[in-house]
Order: sequence, then C-alpha cells, then structure tokens
Amino acid sequence: MAKNELGQLLICGFDGLEPTEGILDLIKNHGLGSIILFSRNIDSPEQVLKLTTALQQAAKDAGHTRPLLIAADQENGVVRRLGASGTYFPGNMALGAIGSPEAAKDVAVATSKELLALGINWNLAPSLDVNNNPLNPVIGVRSYGENPELVGRLGAAQVQGYQEAKVATSIKHFPGHGDTATDSHLGVPVIDKSIEELEGIELIPFRRVIASSDPASVMVAHMSLPKIIKKIDGDHQLVSSISREVAYDLLRKRIGYNGIIVTDCLEMDAVKDTFGTAPGAILALKAGNDIVMISHTLDFQTNAFELVNKAYQDGEFNEVEIKASLERVANFKDNYINWESVFPSKDGLAVVGNSKHQELRDELYDKVPTIVRDRTNTLPLKVPKEDKILFLSAHVPLTLAIDSEPNPFASFTRSIEKRHENTLDITFYEDKHTDSQIEASFSEASAIIIGTANANLHQFQVDMVKRALATGKPVVVTAVINPYDLTVFPDVDTYLVTYEYTPPAHEAAVKAIFGEIQPKSKLPVTLPGVGDDGKAFEYENNWQAEQYDQARDFEQVKKLWDVCLPDWPLSNEKLDYVLEHGPAPSHYVIRNETGQVLAFAASFATKEKKNYTGHLGLILVSPEHRHQGAGTLLHETAMRRLRSLPNVTGIQLGTIYPRLFCGVPENLGKDTLDFFRNRGWNLAKEPVWDLIQDLTNYETDKTISDRMKKENIHFSRVLPSQLWELYAFQDRYFPFWLSTYQHHAELGDFQDLIVAREGDEQGEVIASLVLYSANHSHWKRSDVTWSDASLYGANCGAMACVGVADNQRGRGIGLGIVAYANEVLKARGVKNAYVDWVEAVGFYKRTGYAVWRGYYNSFRQV
Repeated sequence: MAKNELGQLLICGFDGLEPTEGILDLIKNHGLGSIILFSRNIDSPEQVLKLTTALQQAAKDAGHTRPLLIAADQENGVVRRLGASGTYFPGNMALGAIGSPEAAKDVAVATSKELLALGINWNLAPSLDVNNNPLNPVIGVRSYGENPELVGRLGAAQVQGYQEAKVATSIKHFPGHGDTATDSHLGVPVIDKSIEELEGIELIPFRRVIASSDPASVMVAHMSLPKIIKKIDGDHQLVSSISREVAYDLLRKRIGYNGIIVTDCLEMDAVKDTFGTAPGAILALKAGNDIVMISHTLDFQTNAFELVNKAYQDGEFNEVEIKASLERVANFKDNYINWESVFPSKDGLAVVGNSKHQELRDELYDKVPTIVRDRTNTLPLKVPKEDKILFLSAHVPLTLAIDSEPNPFASFTRSIEKRHENTLDITFYEDKHTDSQIEASFSEASAIIIGTANANLHQFQVDMVKRALATGKPVVVTAVINPYDLTVFPDVDTYLVTYEYTPPAHEAAVKAIFGEIQPKSKLPVTLPGVGDDGKAFEYENNWQAEQYDQARDFEQVKKLWDVCLPDWPLSNEKLDYVLEHGPAPSHYVIRNETGQVLAFAASFATKEKKNYTGHLGLILVSPEHRHQGAGTLLHETAMRRLRSLPNVTGIQLGTIYPRLFCGVPENLGKDTLDFFRNRGWNLAKEPVWDLIQDLTNYETDKTISDRMKKENIHFSRVLPSQLWELYAFQDRYFPFWLSTYQHHAELGDFQDLIVAREGDEQGEVIASLVLYSANHSHWKRSDVTWSDASLYGANCGAMACVGVADNQRGRGIGLGIVAYANEVLKARGVKNAYVDWVEAVGFYKRTGYAVWRGYYNSFRQV
C-alpha cells in the first residue's frame, strides 16, 4: 500500500476561515482525502472560494493522485453551512409541506451550482429520517415529514438534482434518526426496534433512494439499536456508526448498497464518551464504513491517523475490505471531481445569489407557510396604523446541529415593521426578566403576534402564549421551527408554521398573516391531540388490504389482469391454477365499499432444505386507482408476510414455478419499473429474456451433432429407476432446481426429464434439462403460461433448468442437449418452442432461438 493511502479513509474539519497548520499537515503528511466545512469556516463567497482553492492546492502540491472531497451539510432550512454566503432555500420539512418533487429537485440543482462555484463538491444531504417522534430534538424539520413514502419521494428527487449537477450526496442518518428523543451530539439515542420494524418505516426511504437514485454515499448515525446490535464483552453496546450489524450486515449486504459509507462525526458524545473518538475510527472501519469523520479536534484527528495506520500494520483490519474501501473512494472521486473541476474561477461566483435563484427562493417560500387553523378569522390581520402590534419572540438556545442568525427573530420583526411601523418587539426568556415589560405592553397592543420555537420542549413559551390569550386580544402564534408547538397550547385559534427561522421564511409567514399570499401547503406531520386541524395531509388513500378469497375475488382479479396486462393474454384456468397451486401462495386484494377489487398482489414461497425464499409475484392496480397508494400498500403487505417466513433468506421479485413473470416485464414501461425501484428494489441493469423459435423446419446444426459424436455424449430421458442419479446431479450442481425436477417426476412426466451422459445410457450424468409440451405433459404443470393463440399458441413446448456440470464446461454439451431437446419437441409436434429466464442469449441463438420478451430481476437479502 502506498504511503499515507489510508488517509483517504478519513474526513476532517478545522476551525477558521483559512487553512490551519494542522489541517495542512494532515493533507501533506498524512494523505487526508476529504475535508468538511462548517459555518465557522464560511464568511463570504470570495473567502470560501479562496479557502477551498488553498486546500486543493495543498493536496496537489503534496502529490495527491486525486483532489480532495470538500463537504458541507448544506441541507437548507435550519442546517445551512453557507449562511448568507449562499441563497436561502427551503429545508426539508418546508419542502414536505409543499409536497412537490419538482420543487425539491429545483432546490437541489440551484444549491449544487452555488456549492460548486465555492469549491464544495460533496453535500452531506439530504436527511431521509422519518420524523415520527414529536419530541425529537435533533431531526424535526430536517425531515421531510412523517410519511416514509413522502420522505423517499422528495429525497430521491433531491439526490437526482444534486448528482445530475455533479455534486455528490450523502443520504442520512442511516438507519433512521426520526424516532428518538435524544440528540446524538449530547448522548446516545436509543431506537428499540427490530429490523422488521425498521423495514416498516425507517428503511423505506433509504431503500427507495438507493434503488432509484444511486446516492454517492450514505451516512450512518450514532444510535443504540439493542434489538439489532449484539453486545460485546458481555455488556458493552456499540452504537450503529461503529457496529458491523448496521454498516455491513444491514446496509451493504441486506440492502445491497455499493457506494461509500461514511460515519457521522465521531466526536459526538455518543462515540466520544463511550469508546473514544480515535479508537472509534478503528471500530468504524472494521464495521464496514469506508470513510470516518472527525470534524473538530486536531488531537483526535492525529491520534486517529496513528491508530488506524498501526492497526493496519498489525493486521487488525480485513485487508480485502480496506482495499475495497480505497477503491470505492477512488471511484467516488473519479465520478465527481478532477483536478480541473476543483479550481473554479472567480467568475463562477456570479451564480451565488443570482436573480434566477432569488426568484426560485421567493416563489417557493411563498408556498411554504402552513395556516394550521384560523378559527376566529383573525387573518388577514388588519390593525389601524395608529394601533400597536406587539411581537413577542421566544429566546431559545438551539441544538448543536442547527445554524442560526445571531438574532433569529430579527428578520421576522423587520417583515412585520415593513407592513406596520407601529410594532413593539420584545424577546421573552426562560428566566422571565422581560416579563414585566411584556405585561405593561399587553394593554397598549391591539394585536399580539408570538413567535415560538419548539415550545413543546420549553414550558416558558407555553406560559407566555397562555398569558397572551388571557388578554382577550387577537393572538397569532407562529411556530418557526417544529410545527408541534400547538400541541401544548391547543386553545390557540390562529396558528401557522414556517418550518424554519430564515429571513425568507419569516417574510412569507408575515405575508400570510397580512393576507398578501394564501399558501396552500399542508402539514407533513401530525400534531397529536390537536384534532382534525393537526392531521398530516394524507398523501395516499386510506386503503385496507385483505386476504385474497378465490371464490369471492378470482373473477374480478382476472378482469383486472385483462385490463392491466392486455399484452399478456391468459386463460382463466391458467391464472387460477398458478394462483392456487404455486408454492405456499398468499395473495391480497384491495376492494372498495361495494366489494369491487381495485388492486391485487400475489406472493409465494419456495423452500430449499430448511430455508425459504419469498417471491413477490404480481401487483395489479386498476388504471383509475394508480398513484393513490394502493400498490404501495399491497407491496408492503406482501413483503411483510414474506419477511416473516421461518428461515427466510431472501425475496425475489417474480416467481419461479409455476411461473407468471420471472421479474418485471420490460415492456410494461418506465412507470412500472420506477414503481419497484421506488419501493427499494435494485433492478438488474440488463434484462433476462424469454426466447422463442419456430421448430417447423428445425434441423440441428451439423457442427453440433458432429461435436457430440466426437465427445461421445449420449442423450436420453430418465427412467424411474434412474431418478436417484438425476437428483444427485441436481443436488451437487444446481440445488435450487432440485424441487422442480422432483415435482415433474412426482407427476410421472419422466419423458420430460432429459439428461446427457458420458458414453452411453449407463454413463455418468453430466447435464440435464426439463422439457414441456402442451399436448404431452401433465395438465397440472404450467411451464408455459403464455399458450394463448396470440402468443405461443396451443402447439407449444419449452425447456428450462438447463445445466452442465462445472467440470464438463467447454465441451459443447450445453448446445448439444438444447439441440437434442429441440429435436424431441419437434417430434412431438411442437411448433413454437420456448426457453425461459435466459442471460446467455448468444448461446441459445446458436440453436435457433431469438429473444421474445425481457424481465428485470431483483433479489433482496433478508
């Protein structure tokens, strides 16, 4: 390994507006590959560009092969490291209130342009946490909302926007930081959920974004997951960021993520006060993370470099995994940066805050405020200019994760004063030292506007609101961070939410108060105990999934099939047989109030020895009920059943035997493929194929028959007395096909079990396949479901499970057994012959087959 190469596996930060000696030393002498910037490093666009240029020049002068990744948490909203050095854009929950993927993507693209102009190439965003805990002190409005589908939809749009603009992303805080009441900067949050419970909420947006948008990196959070992470040394529990069960087992293997895994900062108390920051770096790399973050303290950083290098030299790491991490980091950099792109010109700064971005800012912020209630029609607020408006703003110490103006309510005051000069602004505090002034002002005011900030966590704000209500004067309460404040003063009649305390958010809120705009945004989270006003907007209908009942539902399911899949005509008998006789069937329907089936899902499960594989076989939704949540509900219902199977090892998208589709049919179009990607399925990049050929004039190519004679290969059917040979062959080479061969034998279809032997009929079995012909095989088989006259036709046949022993490859036996099968099918009067689930199309083309229809496979580990 090259000197200092392990430095590519760390990301470090520093204090100041210029590179410190410490950070330059890490770049020059320790190979540090990535830098993180915070608000403390940012003063103006010109200064930031000068800073990033100096950092990149230091790396180049030190001989780095690739430039530095320079990162920032520019989530927008309350986490905006650029501050006034970039354009203000709505943060996540504000975008959740708007509910538009297009708006979310527009924000990401505009933010990317400004970041790149400043020399920042990696945005540690967006947050995909589902905020389902009103007491969460660290996520809150950093989440898009409480609906995991909404979170995934908007998160995917933002990842696409950033990365199309060439800014790398990092979705966070894996595996989901929304259901906690502890700030991981200050302690260890506990998520007491199993993986199955996480799959039901927290993992949904991560799966969707990983499958549909290919995020460059995933940030793992610091949290305790006692139902997932095993204790070490008896009673010590690793947090998620440094545990192998999360980074490797869950994210890398179960979800199948192949990009960069980066920890949250190891200086947070959840790691620092338990295992220690520098030792935590070793644990993090052993856990399967690719990059370890140490954001602040030089001593911790240098100690981590020393410990990581020593651990590598002492053989503590899995060298294969470390090299894989280094390769992933190199590929990451190659995909997003080069030595030309990391030195943007000063002219490029013109994009920062340009008129186009300001127009986008104003357009979106005007849509953000949510008027949760106005029961007394106080809005629009109309106060004679000679009368006084009292504006009371709460003083709240904010969390370490949040960026704030020195006086976050100052812009709110200015916005009110622009419309009503006779405004008195007083800040109220937990120690109540301004209360006497406020009490005197109540009598002078004709109307009271109160700005609260996380009042559900601060009783003094509740007390102030109640005092204002007691005056009997018009009171408008505006929550400027989390929307949950109304839960602690539910008697308030007029209440709106800004979701963040940025100047444009305040301006939009004041516009709404004075009637200049009528925003249509909706709450993306529920306010408990508030009643109908506090209900989150239902982005999907309140469907109910029921177990499929063949007698009640089949006829309607068949009609649904005909409507949804007109290019796949199927007889009633065939569909009913597959649904009823597939392996371990369990199917679901959604019906309306009259009993009409609106949507249907089929699931099966195959068993190999003691382990099950689940199969999500089919989801049908009537065209007029699509995009309303029916497909999503059926998907999750079926997946929940499949994940609950005993000893289940994985779930396949599609069925095996009897088969409908072996994956998602490619001819169903982009919307269908996107539906499954958006449900977290990593679809194969290339389809597998069903093949077909007309055997009417088929003759085996002489070169194939001559080769088989030369190799002395004998082809024949299997006799009942020879079954043990076939089963032994399958069990050794293709155990996943054994049950299929057994099923055919149990039905007595020995004529369809074809083998290749060495020498003669007594020779060793070295290859095999299964045949089917519509007019000769047992009626309980359904190898070719597509026997409609418009597709394969009644005189059809097929072959499947074609396998050659590993030690016999290269002798042409595969071609030989397929050619022999063609001859047998032709002799049976088969016109159209079919081969299912083929990757090696070129191989079968040599025996006359051509592609018919394709399918995109996907498989999930469980």
